[in-house]
Amino acid sequence: MKIKSIRKPFFSLESVAMTDIVMNMFVFFFTTFSLLYTFNPFNESKIKVNLPHGVTNVQTKGESPLIVSVTSKNEIYIGAEKISADSLVKELSSISRAAKHNGLIVKADKQASVDYFVKVLDAAKQAGIDKLGVSIELKQNK
Repeated sequence: MKIKSIRKPFFSLESVAMTDIVMNMFVFFFTTFSLLYTFNPFNESKIKVNLPHGVTNVQTKGESPLIVSVTSKNEIYIGAEKISADSLVKELSSISRAAKHNGLIVKADKQASVDYFVKVLDAAKQAGIDKLGVSIELKQNK
């Protein structure tokens, strides 16, 4: 009796599975870190605003509020996105659900026109945002 041995090519999928796992981990970590950087309140706005000085220190409670900045050139930014004064009510209305819960803080430069500051406050009220605040730079007590 003659026994034939059948040799089939041996194909291993361990390397393919490991590559798939590593690629999924890369996608997960890159997405997670980019979202953490995007929604970090300290890195949210890179707009230079020279704030007026004050002595009172108030701590915010709960989630971080929406930040609207008015620069010395009277440019209005929601987060890091530049918004025209005419479309401010529409933009705040579209994101007002989160802002209604967390509130809105206006960071207005010392050199900014009071007119633009009032436009931001008025647009926030028209959008239904009741929790409003003004950001200042704390003066050091001597």
